[in-house]
Amino acid sequence: MMTLSRTQRLQEFMRLAAGAQDQESVLESLKTEESMGLESLTSGTEEAIDKTQVALGQFQRGDELSPESLDNLEAIIIPKLRPVYDVLNGSFDTTVADGPLSPGHTLWTKLTTDAQLKARITQVLPAIGRIELLWPTNVPYGGTGFVVGQGLLMTNRHVAQIFAQGLGDRNISFINGRAAGVDFKRDKAAGPVFKVRRVRMIHPYWDMALLEVDGIPGDIQPLRLAVDDAREMLHREVVVVGYPAFDGRNPADVQSDVMRDRYEVKRLQPGLLQGGFDTESFGKILTAATHDCSTTGGNSGSALMDLETGMIVGLHFAGKYLERNYAVPTSALAQDQRVVDTGVNFSPKASGGPNGWDDWWAKADQTAGPEAAAGGGSGTPPRPPPPMDAGPDAQSPRPGSGMLGPDGSVTFEVPLRITVSLGGGSYPKVTTESVTLESVEAPKPTPPGGKLVPKLVTDYADRTGYDANFLSGDTNLPAVSVPMPDADAALLAKLKAGGTRLDYQNFSIKTHVSRRLALITASNVTQEALLRQPEPGRDYSRAGLFAERWFRDLRLDDQYQIPEVFYDDDHGAFDKGHIVRRDDVAWGLTFGKLLQGNVDSFHITNCSPQVEGYNRSDSGEQNWGDLENHVLSEAASERLCVFAGPVLADSDQTFAGKGPKGETLSARVPRRFWKVIVARVSNGLACFGFVLEQDLSNVELEFTVAGEFIPAMRRLSEIAGLTSVTFDPALLAADQYETVRGAEIARRAGSVRT
Repeated sequence: MMTLSRTQRLQEFMRLAAGAQDQESVLESLKTEESMGLESLTSGTEEAIDKTQVALGQFQRGDELSPESLDNLEAIIIPKLRPVYDVLNGSFDTTVADGPLSPGHTLWTKLTTDAQLKARITQVLPAIGRIELLWPTNVPYGGTGFVVGQGLLMTNRHVAQIFAQGLGDRNISFINGRAAGVDFKRDKAAGPVFKVRRVRMIHPYWDMALLEVDGIPGDIQPLRLAVDDAREMLHREVVVVGYPAFDGRNPADVQSDVMRDRYEVKRLQPGLLQGGFDTESFGKILTAATHDCSTTGGNSGSALMDLETGMIVGLHFAGKYLERNYAVPTSALAQDQRVVDTGVNFSPKASGGPNGWDDWWAKADQTAGPEAAAGGGSGTPPRPPPPMDAGPDAQSPRPGSGMLGPDGSVTFEVPLRITVSLGGGSYPKVTTESVTLESVEAPKPTPPGGKLVPKLVTDYADRTGYDANFLSGDTNLPAVSVPMPDADAALLAKLKAGGTRLDYQNFSIKTHVSRRLALITASNVTQEALLRQPEPGRDYSRAGLFAERWFRDLRLDDQYQIPEVFYDDDHGAFDKGHIVRRDDVAWGLTFGKLLQGNVDSFHITNCSPQVEGYNRSDSGEQNWGDLENHVLSEAASERLCVFAGPVLADSDQTFAGKGPKGETLSARVPRRFWKVIVARVSNGLACFGFVLEQDLSNVELEFTVAGEFIPAMRRLSEIAGLTSVTFDPALLAADQYETVRGAEIARRAGSVRT
């Protein structure tokens, strides 16, 4: 894909913003407004105005502009053609809450001068709120949502996944310790927060989620969602209503001028629909509706309202500065029977219909478990029957006893409650009596993973290791390669058979020669349902796969591996922390391959001493896995390549544990860990680098983790400098630290960009 210069990007933005109007006339009007001294970044001196007039003329002729001229023009064109209005006390006008006039271009004066149009817009404002995160977190809020049915709020999937886990409309739950609410006011002042009671749906195809919210006031009416396709409404005027945040991906001075340094409050942002356009979203490329309103991070989940009808035509979910912004078309949601059945207020009434994502629903159902899968493709999920009224005299049977019912049935618990009907016909009323049964509990089967623990070096022969071409699968995009990082050979432990790379199922490791810890890990990660659960009927739970224990790698001398007993006699200070996450590599075309990946993750070579709770993804605490989920939301494939390891510093503290013969064994414990996530995008690769720190500041053997982990987004070049790890030039070129995607991922993850 050809990279446009900044001048070309601004010219393309101008073409889109002019819509059906003649670009020349729009530019002439901008020049006129500047000459009249209207607000601009450069107004204030005649010399500055002259420079701006010259730059506008150069731009009009199509000349390549200097950075200074581009700064000036962006600060004129964007705020005027795509202004942002404050919403205050349920309305808006040409003045901000506390500042100078902000009329915008003459294109938009009708928003406040046309009483009928203003009333149409004002009517939707009360139903749009800010999604609050109700736990101590580094993220100020989740995004935006709007009421679409009785007690039903619509937002983005990537917003809901900040506090909820699961996919589809079955077996969705809140992440442990997290909760959310909605503030429908949040302008200059905060309003009451209405708690999200349940996550009703996380759509498997579109970036959409539905939340059930308690206590929404009766005067907040559900918005009407259009069944007409926004992708076919080229140049239709719309407004986005949401809560834009400061967005580090955009030039700070231009953003300051557009937003007037007011962020995270309710705003109204006009613009035009720009047709359908392909973009990456949760492991696929789909055709979204696009618009050119001045949205930023924090607008995720905003409503896109058609000025002509007052109906919602899209759900904003992403954007790129000076290019285009993306929205889920409501017409697509109207074609989904499961969405329709939730009670979303489509106008006119929607009846579902054929769509192109039944397979994605089937995958979500399969992941949800056999009970959900029994419900079928994209129909309404089966609901449990309402509980029967047992009457005031009803009793619950004791475990191991039976109860004879008046209809001739016997109910008993062993410990399941089972009701056995004794035949048809009527039965006389009988006196309830207890029938004692022997309590039976079936022995739990031994998890199969133990058989795959290598006993001989030859047992490793079929381990595939990290695949550099992994991201070329599961997509029709051109092939790409993601080489495993490397390091100076002098830093790496050599295998008994030679070489430095230990291949396991779905991942590989290179070990530091003196620290006896992994220096580099490389893993292939996927969310493809058929690889995550390849054989129906198997137990894919963690306990069902492997009776977990750590074991050494037979291919590597013991001197390069910290023995497990070191962790067993440390008074509970450390976890045996996975560097490659178990869940990341537990996948395969067969159950056997999945099991190999799961078991292989328990090699001591994949273990690093980590303070308790630091890397426990199963506990639901914030962890490394959250980062991967955020990256997947921006990816064109369900596959990722993940590199990780400790930052091995000379300043790391040394702690004492026990060796295999009871001797004292010392080891330096890493204070920081790094992770690089590589995703497939439509134009190549996208790389995201992070560093996470654990707290070792307390007294010996009494360590705690900070109340919240704050992952810091770092440049790959900085991570290379910290770790002595070498990244392929193609990965350095694909670093997203300074890009649109990088800023958005950092914001969602609550990451500090350092």
